[in-house]
Amino acid sequence: MYDIRSLHRLVHDARLNAHLSQRDFADRVGTSQSAIAKLEQGDANPTIDTLARCAEAAGLALQFTLVPLPVADAVVERYKRDVDRTLLRENLRRSTHERLRSLGEWQGDLKAIQYAVKHARPKKVAEAPPKPAARNRRRP
Repeated sequence: MYDIRSLHRLVHDARLNAHLSQRDFADRVGTSQSAIAKLEQGDANPTIDTLARCAEAAGLALQFTLVPLPVADAVVERYKRDVDRTLLRENLRRSTHERLRSLGEWQGDLKAIQYAVKHARPKKVAEAPPKPAARNRRRP
């Protein structure tokens, strides 16, 4: 994939893939060999029409694609700054077998915790003392 800032490489690669010299390519595009040389060196600012003619001369079709720019999430960026990479480095030093064994141990511990929670007896909640009966007050 080519970036818009590297059009000169795109034109150069298209010409080479078509097995054309700069002169033959220029003849097909309808321009001069020096214009193609400048374009391939990045010294020219081609129009879309020129790029379309270059693509056609190389046996290609010109297409544009708009790609959304990545949006930085402030929360994630803040989190990345505060992450302690010590555990990550330590984990990466371990072999795959060691990491999988550790994961298996964690899963076993999790199952034990889930079993304990499921079979735990609920504590009896102390009943609150009954509220005194409301007295009927007579109004004077």
